[in-house]
Amino acid sequence: MENTGFRLFRTKKKHFLLSKVCNTPTHIITHEDLSNIHYSTVWDYKYSRFFEEVQYNGKTLSDEERREFVAVIDETIAQYSEGLPLVLDALESTKDQHDELHEINRTVVSVMQFVLITMIDSMVASKYFLLADGDYDRRFMRGKLMVILNEGFKRLYGFEENTHKKSEWEKLLPLMGRFSEEINRQYQELTFHLEKHAKSSSWWKEERDLETHLDTEKLYISRQKEIIESKVMMDSLKLFNTLLAVDHFLSNVHSCIYNYLVGKYKRGEIKDE
Repeated sequence: MENTGFRLFRTKKKHFLLSKVCNTPTHIITHEDLSNIHYSTVWDYKYSRFFEEVQYNGKTLSDEERREFVAVIDETIAQYSEGLPLVLDALESTKDQHDELHEINRTVVSVMQFVLITMIDSMVASKYFLLADGDYDRRFMRGKLMVILNEGFKRLYGFEENTHKKSEWEKLLPLMGRFSEEINRQYQELTFHLEKHAKSSSWWKEERDLETHLDTEKLYISRQKEIIESKVMMDSLKLFNTLLAVDHFLSNVHSCIYNYLVGKYKRGEIKDE
C-alpha cells in the first residue's frame, strides 16, 4: 500500500489537512478515527453575491455603533488568524515532498495563506481607522488601508496582463485540469467576476502610489479629501468580500484533495504510519 507522506495519516497526534477557517468542516484525524472517516462536502457556491456593489449611506457611526463594529472586526480577525499557523505547518511539513499531489496541495495552501493574511490585514487597518481619534490619524489610516486594497487585489488577480500573469489566481489555472467539472465551473465563474472587478474600479491606484512613494506635497493634498466613514468601510469590504469568495472556492478545492485521499485510504491504497 502506498504511503503518501501526508500528515493526515499520522497516528499519535492530531494533524490537519484543511485550515480551520475553511468553510467546510475542519478535518482533524487521529488513529482512532481512521476507520470512520467520511468524504467532505464540495459546496455548490454561486459567487455573484460576493461581488455586489454595496452603497454607502454617508453615515458616521455613533460611539456605541463603532464599539459594536470593532467587536465584529476583532472576532473576524481572531477567527481567520487562528488558521495561519496551521497553513504554515502544512507548507513546512511537506516542503521536501515533490510528487504531483504534494505540489498541487502546496500551491493551493500557498494561495490560501495569501488570502488569509490579506483578509486579516484589511480588517486590522479598518479597525484602526475606526478607532483613530485624531484627524491626522484617520487620514493616515485611510491612506494605509487604500494601499492594502490596491496591493491586495493586484496580487490576487492583477489589473492588466503583466500583473495578472504574476497573480495568485493565475497560479491555480494549471491545476484545474486535475479537478472536477464543478470546480472548473466555479473557477471560471470567479474569473469572470474578478476580471469585471479589475476593470470596474481604479482600486485606489493613485492613492496607493502617493502613500508608497511619499511625494509629500501631493500626498498632503490627497489626504485632505473629505473622509466619509461609511465609504471607507464599504471600500474595505469590497476587497474583503472578494477574498472571502476566493476563500470559499479554495475550501472546495481542498475538499477535493481530501476526498481523493479518503478514497485511496478506503480502497486500502494508503497505510497508517
